[in-house]
Amino acid sequence: MKHRFLTLIYLFTTIIFFSYGQDAKALSCAEKGSLQEGLERYSGAVYGEVMQIKVDLKQEGIMGTKEKVRYILVEVERSWKTEVDSQIIVATDYIWGFDFKEGNKYFIYISEMDGELSSSPCSTTIEMNNLNQATELFGEGFGPKQQVNLEHKMWFMFEQDIDLYIVFAIILAVISVLFMRTRKKRDKYH
Repeated sequence: MKHRFLTLIYLFTTIIFFSYGQDAKALSCAEKGSLQEGLERYSGAVYGEVMQIKVDLKQEGIMGTKEKVRYILVEVERSWKTEVDSQIIVATDYIWGFDFKEGNKYFIYISEMDGELSSSPCSTTIEMNNLNQATELFGEGFGPKQQVNLEHKMWFMFEQDIDLYIVFAIILAVISVLFMRTRKKRDKYH
């Protein structure tokens, strides 16, 4: 029993040790050019208010690389080059992404990749107080395609690694079962 317990402790500490590894990244951006050139370079742009900001931990499989991604929920007033719904969720880089503030309005270049909208840390993001600034630069653009509410999708984003808590709970359950079995056997013979 003692060896099993030590093995479980070793296994648990090994999982914790490897689950908190750090990856280093580098960022290299080319010259940005004018705001109009930015609209040509990206899938489109939106103007709207940031309603909510959440950080989510993305991981490839159970033991894959972990990466934090910042998501912003934007209430869109106008879009350019592409039509979008009244609310969109935009992924931004956790380390180099623009420092968005809830309640503020922004002009944001967006790209679509694998069904997800994102804002590149290399793109220009501009805090703007009113829509007129954006329409003077880019024209009228498009109103929202349809009214949607995406707040519920932000609920399931967690910055912590919940996989680790699940593994801990399983190990704790196994230890409890083994402890109860050992106790029953010991009480049976005494």
